[in-house]
This record gives sequence, structure tokens and C-alpha cells, in this order.
Amino acid sequence: MITFKLLDSISEIEKKVNESIATLVNRELSTKKTDILQQCKNLINGWILSQPEILSLNSSSPDSLAGQFGLLPGQAISVTNSVINAIQDSITVKIINFNNKLQGGITVEFQPSNFLNILNIPQGHTLINGGDLHWMDWLLKRGDNIIIVNYQYDPKSGVGRSGLGHMINGGAFRVPPQFSGTEKDNFITRALIGATQEAEIAAVLKSAIGA
Repeated sequence: MITFKLLDSISEIEKKVNESIATLVNRELSTKKTDILQQCKNLINGWILSQPEILSLNSSSPDSLAGQFGLLPGQAISVTNSVINAIQDSITVKIINFNNKLQGGITVEFQPSNFLNILNIPQGHTLINGGDLHWMDWLLKRGDNIIIVNYQYDPKSGVGRSGLGHMINGGAFRVPPQFSGTEKDNFITRALIGATQEAEIAAVLKSAIGA
């Protein structure tokens, strides 16, 4: 008669199995960290380029943000690329190693909440008559507040720095309400936060671990 004897308790066997699984998962995740980071960076392009504010900055319409902020030809393309690069550079992927209880995970962090990486982009300023018009700050933080008094924007092709319009006496100027943003709700937060974005990030992580 052949006899098998179970020397370890069920809990000990479970612990050893979990340790083996955790070792394999941790090894796999460590090799995929760079790939996860790159795939998350790739998501930023579509999220930012689809925002109405970015589309308006790159528009040639006199009513566009490009005209209202007095952007020079080509400046919008430069600032768009700089915004994308700044957000991509802010992404971090942290691997929390799994233990013998299979507790662990992956944390992906996007974009500092103070937006300094975006606000410090040189192309987010318009320099005119010795003054510095920090229009990126207006767009991200000033909401519907009036920014300039006694002047208003007059959309007119062929005039102004942008060739799309200029400021004239009277009235007041603010960021158009459909584009205005605050520190809690602006085109950056709208680009990065939402069910669609969460699903796309989840797909990246599932792909990385082969789920």
C-alpha cells in the first residue's frame, strides 16, 4: 500500500502557494513598469487634443481662443505640444509588491494638482507692450471672473497679433464661459478625469498583467 502523508497544514500550504504567486506577479510587474508608463503617456495625446479649449486655441476663427488671447501664428501648436509633454513628464507608476496574502497593487499618478508644470510653460504667456498676459493662468484658474476692465475683444480677421481680432476700448474681458476653468474644474482636469479615462487606464493595467 502506498501512503501519502500531508505534513503541512492547509494554511501553510496556502501561504506557500501565495508566496509563489506573489513572487511571479512581482517579477512580471517589475518588467512591465516601463511599458505601463509609456502606454499611459500615449493616452495623454488623445485626451488633450480632443478638448474644446485646445481645438479653439488651434482654430483660425476670429471668435477662437487663439484670437482672444492674441496668439502668434504657430504658438498654439507649440503650447499644445508643451502641455502634452508636461503632463506626460508628470506621470509616475508605482508598484506595490504583493505579499503572501496577495495584497499589493499598481498606482498611476497623473498631473500635480497645483498645475505649476502647465502654468510655467513659456508659451502660455502673451508679451505685449512690456506687459505679461498670462493667459494660461486665466484659462485654468480664473473661471468667469472679469480679467481686463475697460477693454473688450473685437473679432476681426486681419488685425491684431493673431490676425484674428484685437482689443478695443469699452466693456470688459473674461475667458468665454464655455472654456473657463477653475483649479477644480478646467480643461486639464476634464481631459484626465472621467469614466472613459478610467476604463482606458484599467485596460492598460490589465494588458500588462495579462488579465
